[in-house]
Amino acid sequence: MGKPRATIERRQLGAELRRLREAAGKQQRDAAAAIECDVSQISRVERGERAFKVLEIEALLDFYDAPEESRTQIGKLAQLARQRQPRRMYSDTLPGAFRRLSDHEQDATELYYSDSELIPGLLQTENYARALIRTARSASAGGEPGDVEARVQFRLDRQELLKRADAPYMWFVIGEAALRRPIGHNEVLREQLVHLLDLIERHEHVVIQVAPLDIVDHPLLGGPLQILRFGGIAPDIVQQPTFIGAGVYLVDEEDIAECSRAFDRLKAVALGPEESRTYITKRLEELDDEL
Repeated sequence: MGKPRATIERRQLGAELRRLREAAGKQQRDAAAAIECDVSQISRVERGERAFKVLEIEALLDFYDAPEESRTQIGKLAQLARQRQPRRMYSDTLPGAFRRLSDHEQDATELYYSDSELIPGLLQTENYARALIRTARSASAGGEPGDVEARVQFRLDRQELLKRADAPYMWFVIGEAALRRPIGHNEVLREQLVHLLDLIERHEHVVIQVAPLDIVDHPLLGGPLQILRFGGIAPDIVQQPTFIGAGVYLVDEEDIAECSRAFDRLKAVALGPEESRTYITKRLEELDDEL
């Protein structure tokens, strides 16, 4: 018997319901009493292992005094969670997509991330993130300063995952271009490179490799990619960010296996972890000469 399908939607629905319950100051036993079910059923729904019926969800939303915006969002997620037709991919276009991505990262036991052009969000300094987000917002809708700062703070909050005692094993392959592109200005890039070296030094569960520009037949060109594994508790997923949202999730086992093979090939042709540390150090020295 294969792994259950479409559990990513159930996990997202469960995470949203858990967030609303906690915001309302309720315990799982309170929610169970409100809809007359076992506490185990509330726990299973919040873990994404099953989905409630529409009336049960509406009763929970009433009990949590959920705002109308959350009710609409939960309703759409619940509809997705009840779908029985397996899909090869899932695009999260609802509000709160980045928060749900963070939920998946928090639940993962292993994270594998490739980005040829930019420093991955989990590794970004505050100044690098601010410069990047400000540029992206200016190029699209021209967000307000407060919106930029809220996004920066969310990214920093997301990075608390790195410090957790049970943090997932994280493997990043960063393109040489990302280490040369002066996001903001060279001082910001210098600070970012120092931060990468500090992360390598302080966190044994974080591995960073550099993929040089002269790699022949780079197996993962075309955009960033993240593989999330959950230790067998839930099916693995692959997430690919898009310019305007948290991106697309691949949930088909064959697609995930192909992405994993491509990531393994990239690890093999990239600089090794020690070589990568040396490369980042030399790049830092180059920046010091330029400044």
